[in-house]
Amino acid sequence: MGKQSLIAIDTQHIHGYVYETDRLQEIRGASAILDRLNRRTMEYIARKEYGGRQVFANGGAGLFLIEGDETRAKEYGEHIQREFRKNSYGGASIAYAFQELPDGKDAWNDDTRLERNLLRYKLAQKKSEAPAIVSLPSHPFLRPCSACGTRYAEYHDPSEAGDPVSQSNRYCGVCREKRFEDDRIKSGIYHVIKKSEDVEKPFAWERVIGGLTDEYKNRIPEDTERPPDFNELRGITGGKDYLALIYADGNGMGQLLDKLETLTLVRDTAENIDNAIFTAMSAAVSEHLEIVTREGSTPPRFPFDMLLMGGDDAMIVTPAPQALDVACTLAKKFHDETQKHDPEKKARTLSIGVVFAPVKYPFGLLYDLATETLRYAKKEGIKRQHPDSKYGDGTFINFMSVTGSTSLSFEKIYKSLHDKHVNDEARDVALYATLRPYTVEELEMLLTAIREGKRLGLGRTKLHQVREAVLKMNLTASVHEGMALLNSWREEQQDFVTRHVYTLGNHYQQAHREAGKPGTAFPRVTFPWFGDGPRTYRTSLNDFTELYDFVAQEEG
Repeated sequence: MGKQSLIAIDTQHIHGYVYETDRLQEIRGASAILDRLNRRTMEYIARKEYGGRQVFANGGAGLFLIEGDETRAKEYGEHIQREFRKNSYGGASIAYAFQELPDGKDAWNDDTRLERNLLRYKLAQKKSEAPAIVSLPSHPFLRPCSACGTRYAEYHDPSEAGDPVSQSNRYCGVCREKRFEDDRIKSGIYHVIKKSEDVEKPFAWERVIGGLTDEYKNRIPEDTERPPDFNELRGITGGKDYLALIYADGNGMGQLLDKLETLTLVRDTAENIDNAIFTAMSAAVSEHLEIVTREGSTPPRFPFDMLLMGGDDAMIVTPAPQALDVACTLAKKFHDETQKHDPEKKARTLSIGVVFAPVKYPFGLLYDLATETLRYAKKEGIKRQHPDSKYGDGTFINFMSVTGSTSLSFEKIYKSLHDKHVNDEARDVALYATLRPYTVEELEMLLTAIREGKRLGLGRTKLHQVREAVLKMNLTASVHEGMALLNSWREEQQDFVTRHVYTLGNHYQQAHREAGKPGTAFPRVTFPWFGDGPRTYRTSLNDFTELYDFVAQEEG
């Protein structure tokens, strides 16, 4: 057996390249360029020119086994680096590291954890190195790019629409290539729907559309397109000009792969996770995101768009009313699919952040909020244990909505919704005006309650009055005002609201029951709060009110 080397590849600053601008065309184009390079170019060059085999290549990262010593692996890494620079016009780059395997080791069936650990440290060192600083030429007559504004413009607008406003734009090579790629994906989706042969199709769309139910596929017109921009979601957001950005990420996937002994296990596990995220996305689309058709010359539209898809990551934009249902389906289906195809039937879990924002909200800020919301869900998932949850301990869904008075930080918003040192009637109590993040079961209870509340006509005014009572963060005052508002509802509405607080409180308290204290099996409710321990009070009514306008009413 000749020499063999492992090479790990990771895309540098992937989010900076993809989300460099606020325009949907450039975001989608950048994501598609990286996906094509990651999934197709890396594997093709390794197989055809270096006798290599792919272990995995998705989500911006790759691991390959190359025939030859470290010199051969280095040549492959340099080749891939050139391809990234050429195809992205210098906008994207990679970091790579290589490790030669000992002579006689069976790469696919022997333990390679030591070599992969060394490889991981080498790659981390490469990524931490300061990049070479290149000063751009400066001149008052040089015009910056109309999209990114950081590089100088080189080309006219590539579109053929003839719009005078659009035609006045000038783009750098990086942004122009993103827009070209976006146009190629548009025609590629047409071929996916038509099932054309001998045509290269966009990988993500081919996988997602291919996984839809037959009933859904039969309803897709051949001329269906993606939304041309975020404004397209305006007419289908159910009364508010809001959209939702959903960011899902797997829990502990890096540690999981590091613990696997052989490359065969790494390959199979990575493939299982990648397949599960696409299957989950197809299920969410089939169940919740119906094709939008309008009268006139406007073509049918998919009511969503995929900004990042693959590995254990998914970032999608959807209309606001369907977003939390989509998030629940993603979490459930990913859990079930990974469990079904795992040799030991072990399930993997997702953490999900959902941000509701106006259609015109700057995407850069929206992305930062989604990242922070997701990060908080992951952090809380480590702290909170829910052994009774059907979808795993680590599956948590977090959310926030952007309003005029909203802080641009989820951490600050969360801190404003709880007070751990409230002196109330000579007792120190902790008040939490939110239950975020939610398990799948808890969030489905909340969504069901919101839909029932709409059917009963609770009314936004009274709900916001309850919210104001809760946000006083004073047990005596909030209970006094909450009970007064509760009595102003009809009897049917009163029963529903109190039952909701009891039901969700009882489920939330499951992890806090004590066998020797039978009373802990029953929720202590001091409306609008429920007791969670001797001196802790929580409520879901603030979350209920915040989501009231962002949840679609079920038909019929």
